[in-house]
Amino acid sequence: MSDCLSCLSNNGKKRISPAATIYEGKYRLVEHVNPTGLLGWVVIVLKRHSEKLHELARDEWHELSELNFRLTRALHNILQSEKEYSCCFAEMEGFRHIHFHVIPKTGKFNKENTGSKVFNYLRVPESEALSKEEIIDFCKLLSKEMNTKWE
Repeated sequence: MSDCLSCLSNNGKKRISPAATIYEGKYRLVEHVNPTGLLGWVVIVLKRHSEKLHELARDEWHELSELNFRLTRALHNILQSEKEYSCCFAEMEGFRHIHFHVIPKTGKFNKENTGSKVFNYLRVPESEALSKEEIIDFCKLLSKEMNTKWE
């Protein structure tokens, strides 16, 4: 879709993350969100355009489950997160394309930004947003950690 920002990012026409794709599976990509004030906030994005969870095939659900498993462990190992949030809304203009947020709750969290208020970290002033270099360096580390084998 020409106005879908996820599709434009997936095909490289208008990338959202300054970093390379963290992981590419058969059905999904893993990217770091940008801009954000929270290191490690990633999204699992469906490669094909779909706006409804009930349209997903069983194999697409299986891959999502495996990616959530690997991402939460990798984020915890790197950031020592207390816990991780995983959610899908896909309601914002330009972002109705199915994508799942995986958000590490670290010591950098303000108490005011827990739960659904975590999305405040996507609305930080530019002066508080992560630099492109921070995101790029973290994504390299996360990509390597994603290849760790867990039982």
